Amino acid sequence: MAAEELPLAGRVVGVTAHRRSEDQIAALERRGARVIHAPALKVEPVGEDAGLAAASRSMFEARPDLVLLTTGYGLRRWHDAAEAQGFDAELLLCLHEAAVYVRGPKGRGAVRGLGLEDAGMSADETTRGLVDLVLAEHDGDLSGRTVGLQLHGIADVAQRRRLTDAGARVLTVTPYRWASADDAGQVPVLVREAAAGRVDAVTFTAAPAVDALFSTAEELGLHEELLAAFRGGMLAATVGPVTAAPLEELGLSPLVPERFRMGAMLKQLTETLARPAGVPEKLERS
Repeated sequence: MAAEELPLAGRVVGVTAHRRSEDQIAALERRGARVIHAPALKVEPVGEDAGLAAASRSMFEARPDLVLLTTGYGLRRWHDAAEAQGFDAELLLCLHEAAVYVRGPKGRGAVRGLGLEDAGMSADETTRGLVDLVLAEHDGDLSGRTVGLQLHGIADVAQRRRLTDAGARVLTVTPYRWASADDAGQVPVLVREAAAGRVDAVTFTAAPAVDALFSTAEELGLHEELLAAFRGGMLAATVGPVTAAPLEELGLSPLVPERFRMGAMLKQLTETLARPAGVPEKLERS
């Protein structure tokens, strides 16, 4: 393969994803990159978890006026668990009777896959944007309303508080949770290589992976060194603003593609790494 077809030749990229990591790694390697695969976390469906069934039944009994779905994956796992545990008819009735709002296109697709329609989708595919939409459509007042909120593996306390502050009674379900995926001990390897300046970029497709990477760095005594590596030119490529948020809280400036998809993230990362030093993006494209 010609050199111009290997824009990432000589580059080292850390991949923190577990789900769909094979596709990401293959795409990077086709571009010539050497990949350090350090899956920080993985999604675990709760399956037969009694807690999900109990939380679901509490929500169904409350007959929510609105249901906010933060991920399409979460809705599919929720429905799978409902079928396995025998409360799928109650779930469909709940979603049919409520005004269902979704965070993004995948959530909308999952809703339509169940033969239903949503009442609206956030403009920026974030949970904050989803809550913004709901509050705007109800003039900021949810007094006397019950809101069902499907969480996406982590509890977004700030957005839940905004709903309760507006007067809503909020009931939550968590169809999946995050668990360690570092069976081969590669996360410490990535941290050490990055802290030593031997990594050009790290990709993130989920916000919890950021916390997992920096928590590992803290345990190794390399937290400041990892921060310094990012501040010194190592790129943090993210799939969207939700994933970028914890990096921005650390004072970093991660890459965020215009389309919040893995393919767009890899395209942006490739273009940035392949750009000649000192050439601004806008100038290069002009």
